[in-house]
Amino acid sequence: MILSSTIGIIADDLTGANDTALQFFLKGSNTEILLDYSDELQNHINVGTWAISTESRNIDKNDAAKIVYDSALILKEKLNVEYFYKKIDSTLRGNITYEIFAALEATGKDAAIVAPAFVQEGRITIGGYQLSKGVPIERTDAARDPGAPIYESYVPDILKKQLGDNAKNMVDSIELNVVAKGAGPIAQKITELVEAGKKIIVVDCVSTVDFEQIVLAMQKSPYNLLPCGSAGLAQALAPHWLEEIKVNKATKTVPRLPKLILSGSATTLSALQLQKLENEDDYSNKSYFLCLTLKDIINGVSENIVRRVLDNLVQDNIVAVHVCGVLEEVKNEEGKNILIDEGITKEALSKRITKYLAELVLEIKKQAEFILITIGGETSRACCSAIESKYLQVADAILPAIPLCLDSSAQLVVTKSGNLGTTSTLVEIIQYLEHHENV
Repeated sequence: MILSSTIGIIADDLTGANDTALQFFLKGSNTEILLDYSDELQNHINVGTWAISTESRNIDKNDAAKIVYDSALILKEKLNVEYFYKKIDSTLRGNITYEIFAALEATGKDAAIVAPAFVQEGRITIGGYQLSKGVPIERTDAARDPGAPIYESYVPDILKKQLGDNAKNMVDSIELNVVAKGAGPIAQKITELVEAGKKIIVVDCVSTVDFEQIVLAMQKSPYNLLPCGSAGLAQALAPHWLEEIKVNKATKTVPRLPKLILSGSATTLSALQLQKLENEDDYSNKSYFLCLTLKDIINGVSENIVRRVLDNLVQDNIVAVHVCGVLEEVKNEEGKNILIDEGITKEALSKRITKYLAELVLEIKKQAEFILITIGGETSRACCSAIESKYLQVADAILPAIPLCLDSSAQLVVTKSGNLGTTSTLVEIIQYLEHHENV
Protein backbone atom coordinates (compact mmCIF):
# COMPACT_ATOMS: atom_id res chain seq x y z
CA MET A 1 0.00 0.00 0.00
CA ILE A 2 1.22 3.52 -0.81
CA LEU A 3 2.23 5.55 2.21
CA SER A 4 0.23 8.74 2.64
CA SER A 5 1.95 11.55 0.79
CA THR A 6 1.48 15.19 1.56
CA ILE A 7 2.07 17.38 -1.47
CA GLY A 8 1.12 17.10 -5.13
CA ILE A 9 2.45 19.43 -7.82
CA ILE A 10 1.01 19.70 -11.32
CA ALA A 11 3.23 21.50 -13.83
CA ASP A 12 2.87 21.98 -17.56
CA ASP A 13 6.52 21.21 -18.31
CA LEU A 14 9.36 19.21 -16.76
CA THR A 15 11.72 22.02 -15.78
CA GLY A 16 8.86 23.73 -13.95
CA ALA A 17 7.95 20.51 -12.15
CA ASN A 18 11.56 20.08 -11.10
CA ASP A 19 12.32 23.60 -9.88
CA THR A 20 9.06 23.66 -7.89
CA ALA A 21 9.54 20.18 -6.43
CA LEU A 22 13.01 21.24 -5.30
CA GLN A 23 11.49 23.82 -2.93
CA PHE A 24 9.84 21.05 -0.90
CA PHE A 25 12.93 18.84 -1.05
CA LEU A 26 14.90 21.70 0.52
CA LYS A 27 12.55 21.51 3.53
CA GLY A 28 13.22 17.81 4.01
CA SER A 29 10.56 16.12 1.89
CA ASN A 30 11.50 13.08 -0.21
CA THR A 31 10.50 14.25 -3.66
CA GLU A 32 9.77 12.54 -6.98
CA ILE A 33 8.71 13.81 -10.37
CA LEU A 34 6.58 11.29 -12.25
CA LEU A 35 7.16 11.00 -15.99
CA ASP A 36 5.22 7.78 -16.43
CA TYR A 37 2.43 7.56 -13.88
CA SER A 38 1.16 4.31 -15.36
CA ASP A 39 4.15 2.82 -13.55
CA GLU A 40 3.51 0.69 -10.46
CA LEU A 41 3.30 3.53 -7.96
CA GLN A 42 3.25 1.09 -5.05
CA ASN A 43 7.01 0.69 -5.52
CA HIS A 44 7.62 4.31 -4.53
CA ILE A 45 7.91 4.44 -0.76
CA ASN A 46 8.46 7.28 1.72
CA VAL A 47 7.71 9.95 -0.88
CA GLY A 48 6.43 13.16 0.69
CA THR A 49 6.12 15.29 -2.42
CA TRP A 50 4.95 14.15 -5.86
CA ALA A 51 5.14 16.20 -9.03
CA ILE A 52 3.59 15.44 -12.39
CA SER A 53 4.74 17.11 -15.60
CA THR A 54 1.72 17.14 -17.91
CA GLU A 55 3.61 18.50 -20.96
CA SER A 56 0.48 20.47 -21.80
CA ARG A 57 1.81 23.96 -22.44
CA ASN A 58 1.76 23.77 -26.22
CA ILE A 59 -1.20 21.48 -26.90
CA ASP A 60 -4.93 21.99 -27.46
CA LYS A 61 -6.54 23.74 -24.48
CA ASN A 62 -9.22 21.07 -23.99
CA ASP A 63 -6.63 18.28 -24.12
CA ALA A 64 -4.54 20.20 -21.60
CA ALA A 65 -7.51 20.53 -19.24
CA LYS A 66 -8.25 16.81 -19.42
CA ILE A 67 -4.64 15.84 -18.72
CA VAL A 68 -4.50 18.18 -15.71
CA TYR A 69 -7.83 16.88 -14.41
CA ASP A 70 -6.68 13.26 -14.73
CA SER A 71 -3.33 14.08 -13.11
CA ALA A 72 -5.02 15.74 -10.16
CA LEU A 73 -7.23 12.68 -9.67
CA ILE A 74 -4.18 10.40 -9.69
CA LEU A 75 -2.55 12.54 -7.02
CA LYS A 76 -5.74 12.68 -4.99
CA GLU A 77 -7.05 9.12 -5.29
CA LYS A 78 -3.95 6.98 -5.85
CA LEU A 79 -1.31 8.94 -3.94
CA ASN A 80 -3.42 10.38 -1.11
CA VAL A 81 -2.19 13.93 -1.65
CA GLU A 82 -3.34 16.41 0.98
CA TYR A 83 -1.91 19.66 -0.40
CA PHE A 84 -2.10 20.62 -4.08
CA TYR A 85 0.06 23.11 -5.94
CA LYS A 86 -0.57 24.16 -9.55
CA LYS A 87 2.72 25.28 -11.07
CA ILE A 88 2.31 27.88 -13.80
CA ASP A 89 4.88 29.57 -15.99
CA SER A 90 6.10 32.88 -14.58
CA THR A 91 6.02 34.33 -18.10
CA LEU A 92 2.37 33.22 -18.44
CA ARG A 93 2.81 30.82 -21.37
CA GLY A 94 0.48 27.91 -21.88
CA ASN A 95 -3.15 26.95 -21.25
CA ILE A 96 -3.08 28.44 -17.77
CA THR A 97 -6.76 29.25 -17.24
CA TYR A 98 -8.05 25.94 -18.62
CA GLU A 99 -5.59 24.03 -16.47
CA ILE A 100 -6.48 25.95 -13.31
CA PHE A 101 -10.20 25.31 -13.77
CA ALA A 102 -9.47 21.61 -14.38
CA ALA A 103 -7.41 21.46 -11.19
CA LEU A 104 -10.15 23.26 -9.23
CA GLU A 105 -12.75 20.80 -10.43
CA ALA A 106 -10.67 17.72 -9.69
CA THR A 107 -9.55 18.86 -6.24
CA GLY A 108 -12.83 20.46 -5.15
CA LYS A 109 -11.16 23.74 -4.19
CA ASP A 110 -13.20 26.92 -3.85
CA ALA A 111 -10.88 29.23 -5.81
CA ALA A 112 -7.34 29.60 -7.10
CA ILE A 113 -4.85 32.14 -5.78
CA VAL A 114 -2.60 32.97 -8.72
CA ALA A 115 0.76 34.55 -7.84
CA PRO A 116 2.90 34.12 -10.98
CA ALA A 117 5.83 36.22 -9.77
CA PHE A 118 9.26 34.63 -9.42
CA VAL A 119 10.97 37.38 -7.45
CA GLN A 120 14.23 35.44 -7.15
CA GLU A 121 14.49 35.49 -10.95
CA GLY A 122 13.51 39.15 -11.31
CA ARG A 123 9.89 38.48 -12.32
CA ILE A 124 7.26 40.45 -10.43
CA THR A 125 3.54 41.21 -10.67
CA ILE A 126 2.58 44.82 -10.05
CA GLY A 127 -0.78 46.40 -10.82
CA GLY A 128 -1.63 43.08 -12.45
CA TYR A 129 1.22 43.46 -14.94
CA GLN A 130 3.94 40.81 -15.22
CA LEU A 131 7.46 42.21 -15.55
CA SER A 132 10.74 40.39 -16.08
CA LYS A 133 13.68 42.42 -14.76
CA GLY A 134 11.54 45.51 -15.21
CA VAL A 135 10.45 44.67 -18.77
CA PRO A 136 6.83 43.75 -19.63
CA ILE A 137 6.79 40.06 -20.57
CA GLU A 138 5.34 40.83 -24.01
CA ARG A 139 8.71 42.45 -24.83
CA THR A 140 10.87 39.52 -23.65
CA ASP A 141 12.06 36.27 -25.25
CA ALA A 142 8.94 34.58 -23.83
CA ALA A 143 6.78 36.61 -26.19
CA ARG A 144 8.50 34.94 -29.14
CA ASP A 145 8.01 31.37 -27.95
CA PRO A 146 6.91 29.56 -31.15
CA GLY A 147 4.60 27.22 -29.24
CA ALA A 148 3.05 29.64 -26.74
CA PRO A 149 3.71 33.28 -27.68
CA ILE A 150 2.74 36.13 -25.34
CA TYR A 151 1.01 39.24 -26.71
CA GLU A 152 0.36 41.24 -23.56
CA SER A 153 1.53 41.63 -19.97
CA TYR A 154 -1.65 42.30 -17.94
CA VAL A 155 -2.22 38.97 -16.18
CA PRO A 156 -6.02 39.16 -15.63
CA ASP A 157 -6.52 39.84 -19.35
CA ILE A 158 -4.19 36.99 -20.35
CA LEU A 159 -6.28 34.63 -18.24
CA LYS A 160 -9.66 36.05 -19.29
CA LYS A 161 -8.85 35.66 -22.99
CA GLN A 162 -8.71 31.90 -22.49
CA LEU A 163 -12.33 31.95 -21.27
CA GLY A 164 -15.72 32.42 -22.86
CA ASP A 165 -17.58 35.67 -22.29
CA ASN A 166 -19.77 34.11 -19.60
CA ALA A 167 -16.79 33.04 -17.48
CA LYS A 168 -14.60 36.15 -17.73
CA ASN A 169 -16.19 37.66 -14.63
CA MET A 170 -14.74 34.75 -12.62
CA VAL A 171 -11.24 36.34 -12.82
CA ASP A 172 -10.25 39.20 -10.53
CA SER A 173 -7.14 40.56 -8.83
CA ILE A 174 -5.65 41.87 -5.61
CA GLU A 175 -3.20 44.68 -6.23
CA LEU A 176 -0.15 45.87 -4.33
CA ASN A 177 -1.97 48.51 -2.27
CA VAL A 178 -3.72 45.62 -0.48
CA VAL A 179 -0.80 43.17 -0.50
CA ALA A 180 1.51 45.75 1.11
CA LYS A 181 -0.82 45.94 4.12
CA GLY A 182 -0.17 42.30 4.98
CA ALA A 183 -1.95 38.99 5.46
CA GLY A 184 -5.08 40.29 7.20
CA PRO A 185 -6.22 42.67 4.45
CA ILE A 186 -5.24 40.13 1.77
CA ALA A 187 -7.34 37.45 3.48
CA GLN A 188 -10.27 39.86 3.81
CA LYS A 189 -10.08 40.71 0.10
CA ILE A 190 -9.88 37.02 -0.84
CA THR A 191 -13.07 36.40 1.17
CA GLU A 192 -14.86 39.27 -0.59
CA LEU A 193 -13.86 38.01 -4.02
CA VAL A 194 -14.73 34.35 -3.38
CA GLU A 195 -18.11 35.37 -1.96
CA ALA A 196 -18.66 37.38 -5.16
CA GLY A 197 -18.14 34.21 -7.21
CA LYS A 198 -14.55 34.75 -8.31
CA LYS A 199 -12.66 31.54 -9.10
CA ILE A 200 -9.27 32.87 -10.19
CA ILE A 201 -7.68 35.63 -8.09
CA VAL A 202 -4.43 37.16 -9.38
CA VAL A 203 -2.27 38.62 -6.61
CA ASP A 204 0.48 41.23 -7.00
CA CYS A 205 3.90 40.32 -5.62
CA VAL A 206 7.17 42.28 -5.75
CA SER A 207 9.16 40.69 -2.91
CA THR A 208 9.60 37.47 -0.94
CA VAL A 209 7.84 39.21 1.95
CA ASP A 210 4.78 39.54 -0.29
CA PHE A 211 4.90 35.78 -0.95
CA GLU A 212 4.98 35.13 2.78
CA GLN A 213 2.00 37.41 3.41
CA ILE A 214 0.02 35.79 0.58
CA VAL A 215 0.65 32.34 2.11
CA LEU A 216 -0.41 33.56 5.57
CA ALA A 217 -3.56 35.08 4.06
CA MET A 218 -4.44 31.76 2.43
CA GLN A 219 -4.04 30.03 5.77
CA LYS A 220 -6.32 32.59 7.44
CA SER A 221 -9.00 32.19 4.79
CA PRO A 222 -12.10 30.13 5.62
CA TYR A 223 -12.07 28.89 2.03
CA ASN A 224 -10.25 25.92 0.52
CA LEU A 225 -7.82 27.59 -1.87
CA LEU A 226 -5.56 26.26 -4.63
CA PRO A 227 -2.17 28.01 -4.77
CA CYS A 228 -0.94 28.59 -8.34
CA GLY A 229 2.43 30.07 -9.13
CA SER A 230 6.11 29.58 -9.81
CA ALA A 231 8.83 28.07 -7.64
CA GLY A 232 8.81 31.39 -5.76
CA LEU A 233 5.38 30.89 -4.19
CA ALA A 234 6.20 27.23 -3.59
CA GLN A 235 9.27 28.26 -1.62
CA ALA A 236 7.10 30.38 0.69
CA LEU A 237 4.56 27.55 1.13
CA ALA A 238 7.11 24.83 1.88
CA PRO A 239 7.89 25.70 5.52
CA HIS A 240 4.16 25.84 6.34
CA TRP A 241 3.33 22.52 4.73
CA LEU A 242 6.49 20.76 5.98
CA GLU A 243 7.34 22.56 9.19
CA GLU A 244 7.84 19.36 11.22
CA ILE A 245 10.28 17.61 8.86
CA LYS A 246 13.93 17.49 9.82
CA VAL A 247 16.25 18.39 6.94
CA ASN A 248 19.08 15.97 6.17
CA LYS A 249 22.13 18.05 5.27
CA ALA A 250 24.41 15.17 4.22
CA THR A 251 26.81 16.11 1.42
CA LYS A 252 25.91 14.53 -1.91
CA THR A 253 28.62 12.86 -3.99
CA VAL A 254 28.45 12.21 -7.73
CA PRO A 255 30.56 9.91 -9.92
CA ARG A 256 33.39 11.33 -12.01
CA LEU A 257 31.75 11.22 -15.43
CA PRO A 258 31.71 13.40 -18.55
CA LYS A 259 28.91 15.95 -18.76
CA LEU A 260 26.62 16.05 -21.78
CA ILE A 261 24.75 19.34 -22.22
CA LEU A 262 21.84 19.37 -24.67
CA SER A 263 20.17 22.72 -25.30
CA GLY A 264 17.10 23.19 -27.44
CA SER A 265 16.35 26.57 -25.92
CA ALA A 266 15.75 29.62 -28.11
CA THR A 267 16.32 32.20 -25.36
CA THR A 268 19.06 34.82 -25.38
CA LEU A 269 19.90 33.86 -21.80
CA SER A 270 20.64 30.24 -22.74
CA ALA A 271 22.95 31.42 -25.53
CA LEU A 272 24.80 33.68 -23.08
CA GLN A 273 25.11 30.85 -20.56
CA LEU A 274 26.64 28.57 -23.20
CA GLN A 275 28.98 31.31 -24.36
CA LYS A 276 30.10 31.99 -20.79
CA LEU A 277 30.90 28.31 -20.26
CA GLU A 278 32.74 28.06 -23.59
CA ASN A 279 34.90 31.08 -22.70
CA GLU A 280 35.74 29.81 -19.21
CA ASP A 281 39.51 29.24 -18.98
CA ASP A 282 39.15 26.43 -16.42
CA TYR A 283 37.34 24.26 -18.97
CA SER A 284 39.05 25.25 -22.23
CA ASN A 285 41.10 22.03 -22.42
CA LYS A 286 38.27 19.65 -21.64
CA SER A 287 35.18 21.04 -23.34
CA TYR A 288 33.74 20.60 -26.81
CA PHE A 289 30.93 22.73 -28.19
CA LEU A 290 28.93 21.45 -31.13
CA CYS A 291 26.74 24.09 -32.74
CA LEU A 292 24.14 22.34 -34.86
CA THR A 293 23.09 23.77 -38.21
CA LEU A 294 19.69 24.01 -39.84
CA LYS A 295 20.84 21.30 -42.26
CA ASP A 296 21.68 19.02 -39.31
CA ILE A 297 18.17 19.39 -37.91
CA ILE A 298 16.47 18.81 -41.27
CA ASN A 299 18.60 15.76 -42.13
CA GLY A 300 18.33 14.14 -38.71
CA VAL A 301 20.95 12.61 -36.43
CA SER A 302 23.95 11.40 -38.45
CA GLU A 303 26.76 8.98 -37.62
CA ASN A 304 29.18 11.89 -37.96
CA ILE A 305 27.45 13.92 -35.22
CA VAL A 306 27.20 10.89 -32.92
CA ARG A 307 30.90 10.11 -33.43
CA ARG A 308 31.98 13.70 -32.76
CA VAL A 309 30.06 13.68 -29.49
CA LEU A 310 31.37 10.27 -28.40
CA ASP A 311 34.98 11.08 -29.28
CA ASN A 312 34.88 14.03 -26.90
CA LEU A 313 32.61 12.58 -24.20
CA VAL A 314 35.45 11.00 -22.23
CA GLN A 315 36.85 11.16 -18.68
CA ASP A 316 35.33 14.27 -17.07
CA ASN A 317 35.04 16.32 -20.27
CA ILE A 318 32.15 18.61 -21.10
CA VAL A 319 30.31 18.25 -24.41
CA ALA A 320 27.64 20.82 -25.25
CA VAL A 321 25.31 20.37 -28.22
CA HIS A 322 23.15 23.40 -28.93
CA VAL A 323 21.07 25.15 -31.59
CA CYS A 324 22.19 28.77 -31.23
CA GLY A 325 23.47 28.64 -34.82
CA VAL A 326 20.14 27.33 -36.11
CA LEU A 327 18.28 30.16 -34.45
CA GLU A 328 20.60 32.68 -36.09
CA GLU A 329 20.29 30.98 -39.49
CA VAL A 330 16.51 31.28 -39.58
CA LYS A 331 16.76 35.03 -39.06
CA ASN A 332 18.44 35.56 -42.43
CA GLU A 333 16.90 35.25 -45.88
CA GLU A 334 18.70 32.04 -46.79
CA GLY A 335 17.50 30.29 -43.66
CA LYS A 336 13.95 31.56 -44.11
CA ASN A 337 13.95 30.30 -47.69
CA ILE A 338 15.14 26.85 -46.58
CA LEU A 339 12.23 26.62 -44.15
CA ILE A 340 9.80 27.71 -46.87
CA ASP A 341 11.23 25.18 -49.34
CA GLU A 342 11.00 22.42 -46.76
CA GLY A 343 7.51 23.49 -45.66
CA ILE A 344 8.64 23.91 -42.06
CA THR A 345 7.01 26.49 -39.78
CA LYS A 346 8.82 27.98 -36.77
CA GLU A 347 6.69 25.85 -34.47
CA ALA A 348 7.48 22.73 -36.51
CA LEU A 349 11.19 23.61 -36.41
CA SER A 350 11.03 23.80 -32.63
CA LYS A 351 9.53 20.30 -32.53
CA ARG A 352 12.18 19.00 -34.93
CA ILE A 353 14.92 20.37 -32.69
CA THR A 354 13.38 18.63 -29.68
CA LYS A 355 13.07 15.36 -31.61
CA TYR A 356 16.66 15.63 -32.86
CA LEU A 357 18.14 16.09 -29.38
CA ALA A 358 16.04 13.20 -28.02
CA GLU A 359 17.26 10.88 -30.78
CA LEU A 360 20.83 12.05 -30.23
CA VAL A 361 20.82 11.35 -26.49
CA LEU A 362 19.38 7.89 -27.13
CA GLU A 363 22.25 7.04 -29.49
CA ILE A 364 24.86 8.42 -27.10
CA LYS A 365 23.33 6.57 -24.15
CA LYS A 366 23.82 3.25 -25.95
CA GLN A 367 27.59 3.78 -26.00
CA ALA A 368 28.62 6.02 -23.10
CA GLU A 369 28.00 6.97 -19.49
CA PHE A 370 27.56 10.62 -18.63
CA ILE A 371 25.75 13.16 -16.49
CA LEU A 372 22.92 14.64 -18.56
CA ILE A 373 22.26 18.38 -18.44
CA THR A 374 19.29 19.60 -20.46
CA ILE A 375 18.20 23.17 -21.20
CA GLY A 376 14.57 23.90 -22.07
CA GLY A 377 11.36 22.29 -20.85
CA GLU A 378 10.46 20.37 -24.01
CA THR A 379 14.07 19.31 -24.57
CA SER A 380 14.31 18.04 -20.99
CA ARG A 381 11.15 15.96 -21.20
CA ALA A 382 11.94 14.57 -24.66
CA CYS A 383 15.45 13.56 -23.64
CA CYS A 384 14.26 11.90 -20.42
CA SER A 385 11.58 10.03 -22.37
CA ALA A 386 14.15 8.93 -24.96
CA ILE A 387 16.32 7.27 -22.29
CA GLU A 388 13.17 5.78 -20.70
CA SER A 389 13.21 7.71 -17.44
CA LYS A 390 9.99 6.79 -15.63
CA TYR A 391 10.56 9.22 -12.79
CA LEU A 392 13.13 11.62 -11.39
CA GLN A 393 14.06 11.64 -7.73
CA VAL A 394 15.46 14.91 -6.41
CA ALA A 395 18.87 14.17 -4.88
CA ASP A 396 20.24 17.62 -4.11
CA ALA A 397 20.01 21.32 -4.86
CA ILE A 398 22.66 22.55 -7.29
CA LEU A 399 21.20 26.06 -7.19
CA PRO A 400 18.00 27.38 -5.54
CA ALA A 401 15.86 26.46 -8.59
CA ILE A 402 18.02 23.76 -10.20
CA PRO A 403 17.93 20.23 -8.75
CA LEU A 404 20.24 17.29 -9.24
CA CYS A 405 18.02 14.31 -10.04
CA LEU A 406 18.42 10.57 -10.30
CA ASP A 407 16.13 8.78 -12.72
CA SER A 408 14.53 5.32 -12.54
CA SER A 409 17.69 3.77 -14.05
CA ALA A 410 20.14 5.68 -11.81
CA GLN A 411 20.99 8.18 -14.57
CA LEU A 412 22.00 11.57 -13.15
CA VAL A 413 19.96 14.36 -14.74
CA VAL A 414 20.06 18.14 -14.38
CA THR A 415 17.27 20.17 -16.01
CA LYS A 416 17.12 23.93 -16.47
CA SER A 417 14.50 26.20 -17.99
CA GLY A 418 15.78 28.29 -20.88
CA ASN A 419 14.72 31.47 -19.08
CA LEU A 420 16.21 30.62 -15.69
CA GLY A 421 19.38 31.84 -14.03
CA THR A 422 22.18 34.27 -14.81
CA THR A 423 24.87 34.12 -17.48
CA SER A 424 27.02 32.13 -15.00
CA THR A 425 24.44 29.42 -14.27
CA LEU A 426 25.92 26.69 -16.51
CA VAL A 427 29.38 27.37 -15.10
CA GLU A 428 27.95 27.03 -11.58
CA ILE A 429 26.29 23.72 -12.47
CA ILE A 430 29.61 22.31 -13.72
CA GLN A 431 31.42 23.66 -10.65
CA TYR A 432 28.90 21.95 -8.38
CA LEU A 433 29.31 18.60 -10.15
CA GLU A 434 33.11 18.79 -10.03
CA HIS A 435 33.11 19.86 -6.39
CA HIS A 436 30.93 16.88 -5.45
CA GLU A 437 32.75 14.24 -7.48
CA ASN A 438 33.49 11.00 -5.68
CA VAL A 439 37.16 10.57 -6.59
